Amino acid sequence: MALAVTAITGRTGAILSTLLDVLVRMMEHHPRTCRIERLNALSDENLAARGLTRQDVVRHIFRDR
Repeated sequence: MALAVTAITGRTGAILSTLLDVLVRMMEHHPRTCRIERLNALSDENLAARGLTRQDVVRHIFRDR
């Protein structure tokens, strides 16, 4: 989850705030983000059974990048 506070008010601030909300939602619902959350929810033992540590999760998900 992301949190942002902007000091811009008025119509421009509302547009920027809406755009930021859309970008945050896109990232939160991205398939890779969902996979990271699922793996992070596993116990250390379950990760080890998959050959991973917590430190490896993001690298594992983005290994093709």
